[in-house]
Amino acid sequence: MSARSAVIVVDLLKGFFKSNPTLPDPLDAKRLFATVRRVIDIGRDNGVTIVFIKDNFLPEEIPIDKHFKIYGPHCIIGTPDAEVVDELDPNPGDFQIQKKHYSAFNSTRLDAVLRELEIKRLYFTGAWTEACVQHSVIDAFYLNYDISVISDAVSSPHRDDHDYALNYMRRYHRANIITSEEAIAQFRADAGAREKNERPAPAAPSGPTYAEWGRATRAG
Repeated sequence: MSARSAVIVVDLLKGFFKSNPTLPDPLDAKRLFATVRRVIDIGRDNGVTIVFIKDNFLPEEIPIDKHFKIYGPHCIIGTPDAEVVDELDPNPGDFQIQKKHYSAFNSTRLDAVLRELEIKRLYFTGAWTEACVQHSVIDAFYLNYDISVISDAVSSPHRDDHDYALNYMRRYHRANIITSEEAIAQFRADAGAREKNERPAPAAPSGPTYAEWGRATRAG
């Protein structure tokens, strides 16, 4: 049976797309949203788990958080900035997991949830490629997941850093760098394999059929 899979959507939150000079927008946001939307919609249709990762902070953390000393306050819980962009619109049944570090696994329930669901294969999407996506991939590697990064479904404000991160993840963390079309083809292939393997075999008769019983009776 094919491995169970999840799409991990990293930090596609309203607070990252505000033309903030201290926290610049990932490139090609409209294309990014459209690509990720297609991936998650077709993934759901084919039995893939969807997990939204949310860089979320308490208001009390504004004066102390290390992220804010670099990028300024962002994605504060209780504000719209902390929520997934409207273009992606999580569905009931999707998971939404909060984080406070670059990695989606650091001090979160992500690994426990994936293991409870018996998920082995992860498809990474989101932003920034060289920061939260890459750090999440590094931890996924050490946790022994099968990793794919969908190259046209991740983005960064910095094209050179984006390209370098993809090559780094491929070289050092055994990540498969694939396109959204390749990911979708894999979703469909896995769904077909599951359907074939999970189709119940015809039940064996529990006793003689009515015709067999009648013949046995007459013969006796």
